[in-house]
Amino acid sequence: MAIATEPIPPLWRRRRKPRFDFIALLFYTLTVVLVPPWAAVLAGLRKWRRGPRFYTEKVSLEGFGFDIADEATLDRRSSFTREEQNGVVRPQNIEWGIVGRKREEEAEEWVEKRQQKSKMVHITFNTCLQPIANGTAEDGQLRPPQLEVFVSNSTYNKSPGPTVQGKVQYVMPIDGGFGSLDITVTGDIWVGVYAVRLPSSVYKDLWSEKSPWNYELALSTDEPYHGFQENQFLYLVDTDDSSALLVTGNMTDHSSLDGGTDESTKDLMNPSYTPYAMYAQNRNITSRFNGLEKSYCAVRQLAQIRPANTDVSMTTRGLGNLPKQQFHLKELNRSSEYWSYLARPRNNSASDTSGILWMPLQLNTKKDGNCQIIYNLSFCSEVAYAVPSNPTIFGDLNNLTTFYDNNAQNWWQNFTYSLQQVQCNASSSAQYSPIRNCDDCAAAYKNWLCAVTIPRCMDYSSDLSYLAARSSNKLFWNATAQGWQKHPWMPTLSQDEVNNWTNSSGWLVNGNQSMSSAPNRNAQIDDIVKPGPTKRFGPAKTFAGHWYRTVPLCWGFYVRGMGPGGRK
Repeated sequence: MAIATEPIPPLWRRRRKPRFDFIALLFYTLTVVLVPPWAAVLAGLRKWRRGPRFYTEKVSLEGFGFDIADEATLDRRSSFTREEQNGVVRPQNIEWGIVGRKREEEAEEWVEKRQQKSKMVHITFNTCLQPIANGTAEDGQLRPPQLEVFVSNSTYNKSPGPTVQGKVQYVMPIDGGFGSLDITVTGDIWVGVYAVRLPSSVYKDLWSEKSPWNYELALSTDEPYHGFQENQFLYLVDTDDSSALLVTGNMTDHSSLDGGTDESTKDLMNPSYTPYAMYAQNRNITSRFNGLEKSYCAVRQLAQIRPANTDVSMTTRGLGNLPKQQFHLKELNRSSEYWSYLARPRNNSASDTSGILWMPLQLNTKKDGNCQIIYNLSFCSEVAYAVPSNPTIFGDLNNLTTFYDNNAQNWWQNFTYSLQQVQCNASSSAQYSPIRNCDDCAAAYKNWLCAVTIPRCMDYSSDLSYLAARSSNKLFWNATAQGWQKHPWMPTLSQDEVNNWTNSSGWLVNGNQSMSSAPNRNAQIDDIVKPGPTKRFGPAKTFAGHWYRTVPLCWGFYVRGMGPGGRK
């Protein structure tokens, strides 16, 4: 029996049943919609290197002069490919994250850019003015409390202050009117300044209502706008009754090791380079910056003695013979105590109030009025101190300086004649010393000669035990009034009073008559300067001892209290 059969159609002509098309479409939909989130959960969303993150972030640093706003948007999306085979749709290569290498580079660039936005900001604070007490309150008794400064770099705390609880903020410590804080930020900064409530109404009459608070607040990414140095870099040379001479430490390229500021060689070669400034305040006078001694702003505005009252110059005198800046403060009060402040402005612009302040140095002016500071002598270049003086005879400081310098140089001329007799240019075996030469001898003698002929003057009224009294029965000659005085600030004496004084022991009422009439070693001081009674520092034995060990022994030079070779 023959069985009739239909021919089998080719594969490409086969048709699927509708139910299979519906199942394929459903499978495709579920795969696209549901697979990626479940895969992310299984792998851990936070551990995915390229997990699905859709966000926009804004990074900004605005206010207080900073305008570094930046807005960056980073999209991440999913991408996939699909392939149809034999009519079946199967998902393949599903990848959530940044698409392609280009997007990865953009993301890395964005991250790096954001890191660069993190900046170190130097915040400094100076109190310039504060309320002052009425009346004559004792020093420090009624100083107002320091201002309080709070800093926030969080958008959750835009009003930092003493009442904020549970929010991030920084407290800037204020001491002596100065405060500083370094903080790393990537966004805005908020600063709050608060004054502590002054004493209650019971004491309000003690405070002046016309003296408000005033302060400077500065933010900088370069260097701190204000500064205060605890180290000492200012040194007192000497004082007289109306002025003081001070110098800085050595100014070199490593001055910061000694408490100063590093200098460049180019600047130091400039003779007009004087980067420091000086201020001074009489401690006997109530100051508006009591309690603000560390504030450059307060000292600069309120100090009595300012750069206009100061002669400034450079010198290599003293330790190391290296550059130093010296200050001759003038218009000081007699017998007074001062605080002297070393400062360094950032630049010479009148509108720029930035600068550094150093720890103040105390100084006391002399009382008697017959000592006067001289310095910058052409011959005795190492002399810089107060000497016996008479302002009524030597009205100009230059005249007094020239008198002492010329007098020492005249004595020096005789020494050069003796030095010519020494074999200075002989061979080393023929010289008078294997370790010293004529230059050493001349320098040592010059220092000793200047110290002897130009004595360092101190008040006769000083009771320091190491001082030597000179001309105790002498009087001060007032060339203006044409009369004799016991001191420049005392009344003129009658002739009988003058005779009685000079015939007695003078200031040494019960003292040794021979000691009271002991004159100055340099007779011209009593004969020409006529300063009256003074006390002096004796020339240091180190001067004489050094010269004694330097000069040829054949000269027979002898120092009292020292044996051969300068030994005691």
